[in-house]
Amino acid sequence: MASDKFPDTDDGFLFAASAFECEAEGKRLTGYGCRFRASMYRDELYERHGVHFPAQFGRAVSKRRSDYLAGRICAQRALAALGVIGADIAIGPNREPVWPAGVVASISHAGDRAVCIASTDPDVVGLGIDIEGSLQPGMAADIRREVVDAAEEEAVQTHFPDFTLGLAVVFSAKESLYKALYPQVGRFFGFEAMRIVRIDAERIIFAATEELSATVASGAEYAAHYLIAEGEVRTVACVRRPD
Repeated sequence: MASDKFPDTDDGFLFAASAFECEAEGKRLTGYGCRFRASMYRDELYERHGVHFPAQFGRAVSKRRSDYLAGRICAQRALAALGVIGADIAIGPNREPVWPAGVVASISHAGDRAVCIASTDPDVVGLGIDIEGSLQPGMAADIRREVVDAAEEEAVQTHFPDFTLGLAVVFSAKESLYKALYPQVGRFFGFEAMRIVRIDAERIIFAATEELSATVASGAEYAAHYLIAEGEVRTVACVRRPD
């Protein structure tokens, strides 16, 4: 589906909407990102963009509805670039997106941004993407013990000249890994389940601290790629099928 077949993005809600590609763990991934004005949200935009309005949103606040819509629009367009047209991306029992058969994908939104990456490569079994705005010092102090242990904190301080920014990168990377591993794990697991092994330029290696499932063993290593631009963070995790 060509981009010019989508509804006009100049509807007061979406702006700066575009396709992109990125690479993680040797795989080219298809993405779509946008910015959106929550103040311009209205319910009829769901129908305009061909996105199903979830029944459970009956009491959701406007910001939640606008976040969800922007994320689903990005997902719809990323999947269309892969030839998957008109998919209804439902909500699973743990609020996870339910993707069409043969599709592996992930959505994130933060502030006025939304993004999705997707793949139909059978070698890709999990994808995660996360975007984060600037982490305020007070918030960093509140979450640092949840996100990193003492050894991880030392690694962050060593690698990143700005600890608060480095903590945001690790927070985002662990969020991306959670999303990428969820299809294999099928349940919630905390930040402590993934521990930093090494921080490289644009890539962090983690090891599982416990057996999370039959296919995610204790000690298994996974990578998350990170990009920092204008104080904001984007991370991507791609889990490949074991050899």
